Amino acid sequence: MMRLALVGKGGSGKSVIAGTLARLLARDHRPVLALDIDTLPGLAYSIGLGPISDAGLPEDLAERREGQGWVLREPISAETLVDQYALAAPDGIQFLQLGKLPGHVRPGAVVAFRHVVESFRKDGWSIVGDLAAGTRQGFGGWAGFASLIAIVLEPTQAAAVSARRLSRLAETVPAARLGIIVNKVTGRETHKPWESLDLPLWAALPFDAEVAEAERLGVAPVDYAPKAAAVAAIAELVPRLERLACQEVS
Repeated sequence: MMRLALVGKGGSGKSVIAGTLARLLARDHRPVLALDIDTLPGLAYSIGLGPISDAGLPEDLAERREGQGWVLREPISAETLVDQYALAAPDGIQFLQLGKLPGHVRPGAVVAFRHVVESFRKDGWSIVGDLAAGTRQGFGGWAGFASLIAIVLEPTQAAAVSARRLSRLAETVPAARLGIIVNKVTGRETHKPWESLDLPLWAALPFDAEVAEAERLGVAPVDYAPKAAAVAAIAELVPRLERLACQEVS
């Protein structure tokens, strides 16, 4: 079972990678829960759902109580919430999203979604979570479910600076193993700023015009260009992540 969180700077391509990984895992007959924790659109498209109005949880699952703040209205398991409210996505994936700005990120729904993030541990299931760009969600506990945290970055110095900040997630999620995925590599880079990061390189994914076109069209790369070089590289990443998920953090 893999519990993977993807974090990174805006524009790094983490949603495309998250969606493609989820699809490839599911195609290998693994039950997969895809958590769209980003409040901007992305994962629904890259996973193959296209535009959806809302795949979040009902706000009335939680209520505000004096002295407690927002809490679940009634005890309910994370597994039950997924069974009742997750959206069926291609290849049998179960898809759940926090909500999208503006207007669809409601306090009650956030409480219920956080309960799923923190508590869903169904035997045999893999979880792929796409976090919002930047550091706020990661350091706010939203990556706490993960046994693996992939920091996605482009091959630029600015991206390496952002990745260095995100590497401090090792302190807030000590049970997780961190690594980097360098995305959109052209092979013409004379300087490799990611090499200055004190983190293992899990994958270097090539820039791929077909994947970029799929992203522009709002469709899943694995459907639009299944033989694309970047899709093949992500497929090669899957067994490595599975091996890492089986190892204890030292």
